[in-house]
Amino acid sequence: DTLKRERARHPTRTGPGNNGRGVIAGSERKGKGIMGQSLSSDDKSVEFRTSMPSMSGHLQTFDTDSVEIVQRSGKFGKLMIVEREKSSVVIASMRSNQSYRSKSSSVADGFDKDNVAPPQHATWPNISAIMISEVVGAGVLTLSAKYAQLGWILPTIFIVLIFFLVVYTSRMMVEVKKVFGGIISLSDAGLYTYGRAVEIITELFCLTYLIFTLGDYLLLVGKSMGSTFYDVRICQPYWLLIGSAILVPITQLRTLNATTLLCALNMASIIIAVALVIAGLVIKGRESDVETYAIAQDLDFMTFMQALSNIFFTFGGQFMFYELMAEMKDFTEFPKTFYIAGPFQVPIYLIVGCVGYYFKGKEASGYFLDNLGFGWMYRLASALLCFHMLVAFLILANILSRIMHIKISPYHVNDLTLRGKAEWFGITTAVIVTSFIISNAIPFFEELTGLIGGLLVPSLNVIFPISFYIKMKFMIGEKVEWWEWMIYIPIIAAGVLITVVSTVQNMSDIILNWGNEGGLSRAIAKTFGTRVLAVRYAWNSQA
Repeated sequence: DTLKRERARHPTRTGPGNNGRGVIAGSERKGKGIMGQSLSSDDKSVEFRTSMPSMSGHLQTFDTDSVEIVQRSGKFGKLMIVEREKSSVVIASMRSNQSYRSKSSSVADGFDKDNVAPPQHATWPNISAIMISEVVGAGVLTLSAKYAQLGWILPTIFIVLIFFLVVYTSRMMVEVKKVFGGIISLSDAGLYTYGRAVEIITELFCLTYLIFTLGDYLLLVGKSMGSTFYDVRICQPYWLLIGSAILVPITQLRTLNATTLLCALNMASIIIAVALVIAGLVIKGRESDVETYAIAQDLDFMTFMQALSNIFFTFGGQFMFYELMAEMKDFTEFPKTFYIAGPFQVPIYLIVGCVGYYFKGKEASGYFLDNLGFGWMYRLASALLCFHMLVAFLILANILSRIMHIKISPYHVNDLTLRGKAEWFGITTAVIVTSFIISNAIPFFEELTGLIGGLLVPSLNVIFPISFYIKMKFMIGEKVEWWEWMIYIPIIAAGVLITVVSTVQNMSDIILNWGNEGGLSRAIAKTFGTRVLAVRYAWNSQA
């Protein structure tokens, strides 16, 4: 019905033009090639087939040979309905030397009554606020311990360096989207450049990141809740269970409309919590026996790589950049978001790391709030952190639940009847149960954060964006200069090295902690620990 109305309204609307929001509406498509040549083709078929559901939840079926309509989970889990040219058609046109920059993509809000007006209204300052609220969170709490492991110089350099690396790769992502306008997610970039197999691999990385990060967030919810009520003697699994029970009704919110207020409250809570800890440390003062070093003494290769994985985690929001671009008035302005995000994000990371290390030295805790002793400031900071993590969990859980709902039951994604609500309840509950299992299986916040940061974030932030950009350059016939290869190859190699080495280090630390836990954890540690620890010590001796 949507496309019929669009055809009646714009009977001659064409594809590659129309300011990047073209809809192939007639039987003829015309456009300009990359080199300026014109391209036209006759599409005999005008019947549409798609899995896009209507507001009633029923399947609508209409598609052409060159256009598809897909569903994506956007910011805050909002459903986006995307009409775009099929990747196979775009790639085929490139191979036939009739290449053109694919501009045919329109995005509609899945809960809009008419599904006509695109929600591409966000400006780059709006997106900056969203990025800050999503990225600044759990990872920042481990940074004082990373300074304790590395000393003053190395973590300071890498926080700044990784930030500029994220800015650089985000520009690459924009360039890829300029060519393939139908890209709405990182996995879409894999589809348009390398094909279906890479799309699946990229999507698995994104889903794994979401699942384990939610487990990390739930672990922090339970930990901060226990810290808030530190005089109540309850074991951590029970706090995790209480946190899960609180999250079940909260995650039934299928749309998060008050995004500006949500971002503001989320940012304020973590800033005040960190400020309270810093104030407490300043009031208490620095003990005379605290020692700090420019470069940490007895620093080994594996510890260095593990610390890098935690720093990478603090910049782990890049998997959502394409979804954020899809909601912008002009996605080419996306790199401007770092004009606000950078001056906010980087100083907070440096302040937290430096202050914790200055006052605590080598004893700086991997959970920043533990640097503050018991008292009302500790209790208030823990309560604010608990609120922050509940909101952060809600945002990521909505995104993951929407992705799963689209895959499991695309007919009823927008269904607000009893069936649709029951499906949403089942999916969100399954997400919470999975997070509960992960947080109990790996109940070590610093190690779990490092595992996620080392195993997944280098690929999502560095390896995938650079690889997609290089392939895009080949596809449009542009040469990758030698000096570019001199930049790309070392960065990709470093990403692979961090992924492998830090994962071994983090897993070995988790196994050692399992061995100290007793019961099932000790049995698992005995089964798998010997091999992992052998690899760790072998690499340390070679390094």
